[in-house]
Amino acid sequence: MTTLSEIKADYLSKALSKPVAKYGVKMGNGRITSLSDAQGFWVEPCSIELIALVDKKYLKGDKVQEEVPIEPLNRPEGFQYGYDLYTFTTPGLKQDNLKVEVLERPLIGKAKVKFKSGQQFAVKSQLITDELYQSADGKYYTQAELPENSDEFCTQRYSNEIKAERNARILDTDDYVKLPDITVARSAGAKRSALEDADRTALETYRQALRNLPEAQGFPFVQWPKFPAALAYELQQKVNARSRMRGGF
Repeated sequence: MTTLSEIKADYLSKALSKPVAKYGVKMGNGRITSLSDAQGFWVEPCSIELIALVDKKYLKGDKVQEEVPIEPLNRPEGFQYGYDLYTFTTPGLKQDNLKVEVLERPLIGKAKVKFKSGQQFAVKSQLITDELYQSADGKYYTQAELPENSDEFCTQRYSNEIKAERNARILDTDDYVKLPDITVARSAGAKRSALEDADRTALETYRQALRNLPEAQGFPFVQWPKFPAALAYELQQKVNARSRMRGGF
């Protein structure tokens, strides 16, 4: 039976195997995106009209023509988390070259313009100097701050995994209940044979034990119910196939 200490060690090992890349955009609350070993951009559409100052030399026919830093005057709360904003920072964004409404036309300096709702802006990723690792929750932490150090986090995560596998094991048995003429191979290479009444009774007992599993004392750190003898070989094959897909269970 798997123990909490074993699960914590496994989860922590997996988290520590995912150090953050060199560059990224810190989004706050432990979130980092646009991770790469080279500097790049994180792009996000602004949900409202944005009033900004743009260097006038980049305004040509009321269009922003190239990579341009802007100075937003009404930045929505939380939008791009206070980073410097750029517009049309990659060739892939140039088809989204929205017209801007020029609100002021100074002879020199910056023009005050209005971008339409939905305009895409970007921020450059920054060099990440902290030694951070990705948790199973998708966020990034120092080793000491990883949720994988917490009994509560690991227990809840493992509980979710066990419940998902419990549901899968019930599903594994559905055909044996729904198809009265189904046959089974009781061992590798064995000739298939029909289920007997005693086999079906054992199957129902097994299914009920799976349903009751979350109420078992010590859950999720509990033993799996034993397979019905007649179905043990086939059901074990199904479990093994899932384990291989998940990289081990």
